Amino acid sequence: MANFSVTAREVLDKLYTDYHAAVNTGEHHPFVWPYNALGPYLLIVYLLLPPSQSRAVHLARYPVFLLIIYLSVTAIRDCRSPAVTVGYGIGLLNAWTILWSATFLIFSDGRNDYKRIERQERPDFPASKNEVLVENFQGETSALDGSTKDGLKSLHPMAESLQPAIDTTTPPETDYPEVFSTQDPISSPSQTFVWQPLPTTFSHRLDFILDLVTNFRGLRWTHQSPGTYPPPPHIRDSLTSPSPPPSLPSSSYPTRLHLLTNNLPPFILCSLTLDILKALTAHDPYFLSLPPSTPSPFPYPRSSRLILSLLFTYTSLLNIFLLAPLGLACLLGPRILGPHASTWLYPPYFGPLSAVAEKGLAGLWGGWWHQLFRYAFEAAGDFVGGTLLRLPKKSTTGAAVRVTVAFCCSGYLHACASYTVLGNTHPIKNSFAFFAVQPLGIMAQRALSMWLRREGYREAIPVWMRRVGNVGVVVGWCLWTGPWIADEFAGAGIWLYEPLPVSLVKGMRGEGWWRWGGEWVRWYWGNRWWRSGLVFLGG
Repeated sequence: MANFSVTAREVLDKLYTDYHAAVNTGEHHPFVWPYNALGPYLLIVYLLLPPSQSRAVHLARYPVFLLIIYLSVTAIRDCRSPAVTVGYGIGLLNAWTILWSATFLIFSDGRNDYKRIERQERPDFPASKNEVLVENFQGETSALDGSTKDGLKSLHPMAESLQPAIDTTTPPETDYPEVFSTQDPISSPSQTFVWQPLPTTFSHRLDFILDLVTNFRGLRWTHQSPGTYPPPPHIRDSLTSPSPPPSLPSSSYPTRLHLLTNNLPPFILCSLTLDILKALTAHDPYFLSLPPSTPSPFPYPRSSRLILSLLFTYTSLLNIFLLAPLGLACLLGPRILGPHASTWLYPPYFGPLSAVAEKGLAGLWGGWWHQLFRYAFEAAGDFVGGTLLRLPKKSTTGAAVRVTVAFCCSGYLHACASYTVLGNTHPIKNSFAFFAVQPLGIMAQRALSMWLRREGYREAIPVWMRRVGNVGVVVGWCLWTGPWIADEFAGAGIWLYEPLPVSLVKGMRGEGWWRWGGEWVRWYWGNRWWRSGLVFLGG
């Protein structure tokens, strides 16, 4: 094994030195909360306005969006952090703020187009299965038939028919059972599920809007992405909807105990895997943000580094994602979070790996990989392909434009994240390019599949061979394009972060058990009072 003199501590010390030098010269500024994070709050404040059909309220979204762009772009341009993860987050979260705000303010009407599944008490007066009265936007009553008194209808297919059916098959359950009860706060014979539009009361509306803005996957909302797990069957059955059948089976856990036993083991396994990966990669200067040309202690450096980067990325994301069901549904539970702790709101983030064998590159990105940002990507694609270019969604050109815009949005997020770190990165050449070329691979594989079917060859190929071919295409494509994003992550210094407070591997090797330390947060005094706030240093 080659002997490398550089250490992670030396690289981190250099980043801190570069950061303080840039701040002292005025080239960059610290990321100060809340001053440099006002964009999301502006979005929430606008969406929180009382239900209204006022044209002034409707048009106000445009200046609000422009202000959000200005604040987010300014933060991306000026703000930096000595901590790699914080620096990466500055670009990622501000770029996401712009895209997510555009989703609710430009691509759609965030105040009128979205509805959420909520439990309601059955009315005391007789009502048919397909008509229950609720409060509409004006505080009046209207039938849940997808229209209001003016005949306005939601643009989303899931919301075109808002006709709840009373679910009498679900056994009585308490609203706030014990954390590991055999029952979950889902429904009772006196309750039914309905599509709830923007509420009229402030407290209800605040909960509604905060859930809308923070629920990226749209779980229990009309805009839930088809690539995510749907609500349980008994909830879907009680909501009449013209939507097509879900693309994935329901993955609801009947109790929090089931949720715990299904999420805690992979969380522990991911933590151990991260610990081992961190120890392994500490001997490769590539993972210490040095160039790919540096020698590697591993055989076949290009492939080894790519595989380790993939494992690092997947286990890091999965470890973070698993904190939601464990922390929110299991630890806090319904006594604190109420219906937000329902177990069916925490399905897996990653889909079945079999999607790769079934659909190749399309299955890799649309079936297996996490769908956290999918709705915003698709909304941007629909806006460009449908609203601006008027291309039919199912046409070849329309589909190509939509998928290209979606992947370019992903490239834009990762490029902005790379731009705001202090490491040696190439946001356009690596981050953006990696995602921008993915549609080419998807469309090329789809064109080949269509040609084989048209010529009659596809049916002659055994299913197992087609699956092996799909996997082979994915592996070959990733070996070609994967180093672009892997080099960007490594160059940014992403893998310098300490994922765990305690390292079993390094502890047993005599390198110290406790891995976290240093200054995590500091109060910053700006040249104006509103520019003062908390600066996150990452430890």
